[in-house]
Amino acid sequence: MPRRLGPIAAPPGPDLLGPRGAEIAPLFDRPFLVLHRASERYTARTCLLLLLDLGWEEALRRGASLDALCEGFPAQVRKPLAWMLPFLAAEGLLRREGETYVLDGRPDLDLAGLRAAAEAEAPGHGANFDLLDGVRTRIRPFFTEGKNGDELLFGLSLFPLWLAYFRNENRIYFPNNLLTLLALRDGLPLGARILEVGGGGGSFARLVAARAAEENWLGRIGEYRFTDVAPAFLRRAQRDLEAGAPGLPLVFQSLDLNRPCGDQGIAAESLDAIVGVNVVHAAQDLGATLRDLRSRLKPGGRLILGECLKPNLDAPLYLEFFFTFVASFTEVALDPDWRPRHGFLTPEAWAAALRHAGFASVDHLPPPRPLMDRHPAFTVGALTAFA
Repeated sequence: MPRRLGPIAAPPGPDLLGPRGAEIAPLFDRPFLVLHRASERYTARTCLLLLLDLGWEEALRRGASLDALCEGFPAQVRKPLAWMLPFLAAEGLLRREGETYVLDGRPDLDLAGLRAAAEAEAPGHGANFDLLDGVRTRIRPFFTEGKNGDELLFGLSLFPLWLAYFRNENRIYFPNNLLTLLALRDGLPLGARILEVGGGGGSFARLVAARAAEENWLGRIGEYRFTDVAPAFLRRAQRDLEAGAPGLPLVFQSLDLNRPCGDQGIAAESLDAIVGVNVVHAAQDLGATLRDLRSRLKPGGRLILGECLKPNLDAPLYLEFFFTFVASFTEVALDPDWRPRHGFLTPEAWAAALRHAGFASVDHLPPPRPLMDRHPAFTVGALTAFA
C-alpha cells in the first residue's frame, strides 16, 4: 500500500459486531477500509483546495480565524467553514493555534495518487471521489454569490453523481443499506405495511426486493410505500423501480418529514415498519418528526434508521462535507439533552432522542460500543426503535 494512505487498521472481528457478526463482518474488509481512509484524505484535500480556489491562501498563511475568513462573504458560509477548519486541522493540513488556523509549507494535495491507491485495492469504486470533485467544482457560487446550497448540490449537473454514489454497488455506501435491511428483515408480520422515507435513488428498495426474494420473505410484505420529498428522485423511482425491484408491492408518494404525516395521507397506527437510510437526522424539528413517525406505527411497530454515526459529537466526519452546504442539514432545532448538534449524531444521542419521542426501547446493529471505541473509523449503524 502506498504510504500516502498511512496505516490501515485491521478489520473489526466478528466478536465486536454482535450476534450477527458473521453477516456484518464481510462489509468491513480491507478494501472497504482502504476506500474509507482514501475518501477521508481526499475530502480533506478537496476542502483545502476549495479554500485556495476561493482566494484564502494568503490569509491562511498569515493565520486566520473563522471570523476573519467570513468577512466580506455571505453569512451562509460560516457553518461550512466552521466545519472545514477543524476538520483540516484534524487531518494535519492546517495548524491550529487557539482560534487561528495556519497553512504551513506545501501540504500534499495530490488527488490522483489517492485515487490510484484506492483503485489498486478496490477497483471501480471511485464514485465518492467523482462526487467530491463535482461538489468542489460547483459549490463556489455558494461562497461568492450567496447561492442556495441545495440547488447547487442537487441540480441536474450533479444528479448523476449522487445516483452513482447511492448505489448498492458502491461498497463504501452499501453498509448503510445492508445494516438497515438486516434490522428490518426479522419480525416482519405477514402482510407488513412498510413506509420508506427519503428513498432517494431507490437503492434500499432494490436491496429489499433482491434479498427478500433470495431469502424467501418477500411474500411477507403487503405494501411498500416509497416516498421522497425531492420530485427528481421520486420521478426516477417511479420510472425505474418497477423493473429494478421486481415483486415488491410498491406505492409511490411525495412525503415531507417536516410536515405532519397525517396531513399527507399516512393514517395513525397504520404501519408495521418505517425505514429511513441517512435521512431522519435532517428533520428540522427532530423531536416532532420522531413523535409523528411513532404515531403512524401500530403498537409494537418499528422505526428503523440507518444512520451515519459519530464516535463523539465534536469529531468532524469527512462524510459531513457534502451536507454542510445544505440548509436541511444545518438549520435544525437543537436541544442540549437529545439534539445537541446539527447533522450526524452519536449512538447515545440517537437513543436519547428516540426515548424522548416516546419509543419504548432502542436496539443497535451492530452494538456501537466498544466497537467504535476500538475502531473510531466505524461510522455506520442501524437503530430499531419500538413503538
